[in-house]
Amino acid sequence: MQRLNALIRLGSSGFSTIQKINNRPFLVQKSLFLFKDQMRNCSDSVIFDIESVEDFTDKVISSSVPVIVDFHAEWCGPCKALGPRLEEKVLGRNGEVLLARINVDYAGELATDYGISAVPTIIAFKGGEKIGGFTGVLDDEQLDDFIDNVAN
Repeated sequence: MQRLNALIRLGSSGFSTIQKINNRPFLVQKSLFLFKDQMRNCSDSVIFDIESVEDFTDKVISSSVPVIVDFHAEWCGPCKALGPRLEEKVLGRNGEVLLARINVDYAGELATDYGISAVPTIIAFKGGEKIGGFTGVLDDEQLDDFIDNVAN
């Protein structure tokens, strides 16, 4: 029960209420987090995974909408901190900007092509051209400023 209370206190973990099922506590997720999962799984989603050079060309370089590309890895702690925050902020832009996620362990050719030597590395594209980027984790204000610059 102590662990359960800790999860509830975190708030940002995505859990909002406890309900009892069969007299046992059960955490219920906020609808926003369920919505984000659904958005990630849609083919026309604002958040999508890239797995090949062809996929990158079709969905990033050829996009009429600015695209933020997140080069990340599953084992990367800072990636786990930045990724969900970046996703939430992009979803809040209502399609004004897209987010392409590239796992460098599975798309090494793309990582090499763009000189990725550390993760997370974020690169923004507009009209097929690289317009900015950063490596590491930014605070919320810096992240908002970066996305504003990409979208405008």
